Amino acid sequence: MGSQEERTPVVSGTDCPLWDTSMQFQIKDLNEDTLCITVFDKSYYTPDDFLGRAEVRIVDIMRDCKDSCGPIQKRIKLREVDRGEVVLKLDLQLFGS
Repeated sequence: MGSQEERTPVVSGTDCPLWDTSMQFQIKDLNEDTLCITVFDKSYYTPDDFLGRAEVRIVDIMRDCKDSCGPIQKRIKLREVDRGEVVLKLDLQLFGS
């Protein structure tokens, strides 16, 4: 989101990794900001393989969280590739500045 970047640990030995990692991002504009997820397959002797990209708009997370008491789960298809998806557990907490 913007210049903010987080990375998960590498999960080896599976075609269906579970990262189970919490991350926090600061939101500047609820209506314009988008969370971008880029997925790579780690390669140690060659460049990492790009597996796809997923995006979810913050305004969509806010709408979906409105009727939920806790995190929501979203299944998002990976873009720029033929197939693949990520499942995200998302929670939006707004704080005054």
